[in-house]
Amino acid sequence: MEALIIGKDIELVAAVDSTNEYAKRSMRSVLDFRGYWVFTDRQNKGKGQAGNAWISVSGKSFTGTFVVQPQSWPGREQAWAVRAQRLFAVCVQHSLRRFLGLEIDLKWPNDVYVAGKKAGGMLIELGWQQGVAAWTVAGLGLNLSDSPELPADATHLDAQMPPLDFLREWGAVFQDCWVEYRFWDDERLLHAYLKGLWGLHERRWFQDCLSGLVFEGAALGVDAENRLLVRPYSETKTSLIAYDIKAIKWLSEAEAISQTTLQGLRTRG
Repeated sequence: MEALIIGKDIELVAAVDSTNEYAKRSMRSVLDFRGYWVFTDRQNKGKGQAGNAWISVSGKSFTGTFVVQPQSWPGREQAWAVRAQRLFAVCVQHSLRRFLGLEIDLKWPNDVYVAGKKAGGMLIELGWQQGVAAWTVAGLGLNLSDSPELPADATHLDAQMPPLDFLREWGAVFQDCWVEYRFWDDERLLHAYLKGLWGLHERRWFQDCLSGLVFEGAALGVDAENRLLVRPYSETKTSLIAYDIKAIKWLSEAEAISQTTLQGLRTRG
């Protein structure tokens, strides 16, 4: 398998605010189904899901954006947005497993998990022209190796190689997955996405971000809009509830205890 080629498959950027934003500003006039990567070792305004910031460490983190011509169907904007999200996530997961030999999980909606801790994240954005998807930019941030800047609840991939070398070698594996998986039908892609989801069908703590309620429940899948389907363990709520990314938060047991204790104090007060 040949490594990706700088200039053809990889566009190098010395420093940038966000690789996604740079990719949208300087997109190539002609895109194809194989796509190309925008890569930098110095990103200072990285973006994550729901407006969160992504902190990258020079020499220790991979920061890049995959730019590709999307598969598209007129009038099916939502369908392609969901498909693009799942397709990129599954390709990242499977290619990292093959390249690193690690057990890689996906935490809904698009976090990369290793041994129950976050090792990276993704942000997929689409551009539309007359109701048809014209381009897809898929940002990816990965903690390649350990560093003092890593939060206590994060981890790394233990990939002992410079970020650009990592992209050239792992990127070839990713590209093979992308070229193959893009032809999968929606049912097969959904099956692969669900199979790789961390915490599915397990008893977990959640917080409803609208009500502030902390509860135990189980994530059982996703719906057609990729909202998380959660069944609360409650006498009053037994049906599935669909949550989008801004409406629910996963909690550790310690966070849940802290939140419920705080809620109890507020109630008594």
